[in-house]
Amino acid sequence: MANDVNLSASIRTNLLSLQSTNALFERTSERLSTGLKVNSALDGASPFFTARSLNNRASDLTALKDGMGQAIQTLKAADKGIEALTNLVEQAKTLGEQAKEASTQVSKISSLAVASTTNSGSTFVSAAWAAVVVSTSAVLTVAVTGGGTATVTYSTTNTIASIVAAISAADTGITATYNTTSDKIEITASAGVEVTLSGTSTFATQMFTMGTTTYGSTGSGTDVASLEADFEKVLAEINKLYLDSGYKGVNLLGGNDLTVTTNEKSTSITITSTTLNVTGLNFTAATVDWSVAANIDTSIAEAKSGLTTLRTTASGFSTDLGLLQSREAFTNDLIQTLEAGAGLLVNANLEEESANLLALQTRQALGTSALSFANQSQQSILQLFR
Repeated sequence: MANDVNLSASIRTNLLSLQSTNALFERTSERLSTGLKVNSALDGASPFFTARSLNNRASDLTALKDGMGQAIQTLKAADKGIEALTNLVEQAKTLGEQAKEASTQVSKISSLAVASTTNSGSTFVSAAWAAVVVSTSAVLTVAVTGGGTATVTYSTTNTIASIVAAISAADTGITATYNTTSDKIEITASAGVEVTLSGTSTFATQMFTMGTTTYGSTGSGTDVASLEADFEKVLAEINKLYLDSGYKGVNLLGGNDLTVTTNEKSTSITITSTTLNVTGLNFTAATVDWSVAANIDTSIAEAKSGLTTLRTTASGFSTDLGLLQSREAFTNDLIQTLEAGAGLLVNANLEEESANLLALQTRQALGTSALSFANQSQQSILQLFR
């Protein structure tokens, strides 16, 4: 063509060589700047797409690992809640035991029945307690733990004094008297003495409460009411604290199950929650009535059951935490493996590329000089026209 420029063979050869050197120089510079020897599918389709697949999986697993980390924090929050609830339940148990001790500090046992009129010790039993059934089979057994036993048989011919004497005869550790003010028979004993009253006759059960009583050194448990109030305060706090044991809206102590996805195929671990409020910890209710001694024993038993529930729950959560931590560590190692594998396919060898760059710079300078020399040989022809 008329517009084509004809280059000599030597200039063309040097030009092509310089262009090749420049292309290599640009490629090496790109590798050094990006750190990759495969920057696009044009540089190698197979390693490029394989590395992308590996990096995509690593990215997906990184997001899942973050979710595992948050789940671990949720479990830790629940564990802190269990620790605090354990302290509260132990405190409730202690209050119950103190109330039990206070409630059993009795100095006397009084008969249930009250005489119809004020009597003396010589009054016949049938006259003193006209409303109580008296028969020859009316038997009461009085036993002192580690001591003596007496069987008291009531009849219409017994006097109050003879009944009192029969009870006192059971053991030297106890004394029975008749209180003419309250019109009741009273049994007293030294601190620590255990007295058991037993009997199935109507008279016996109408006169006394059957069972074992441990005598104390002081009065009749005046602190029980205040201990009851403190116990109820603790239960009220339990109902508040369990609600505050959540993390990011998930409360494993408040009935919120937690499902944690562990891989890109949606495999998951489900952490089952529990509701650890007052009723969830096996307490009947947040209020109690300790005016009845048996209710104190019930509260203590409930506290012990609550502690068992807390320990069982903590053990379960500990297992879940171990599973999540193991899975998190495995996922982290797998991410490192995937990223390293992708790097083997596409990462540039920076030491090698640095050496290449120095060599290409030298080659580029030599090519430029060679092209200049080839051009000078043609410029000598111009001298013929001068």
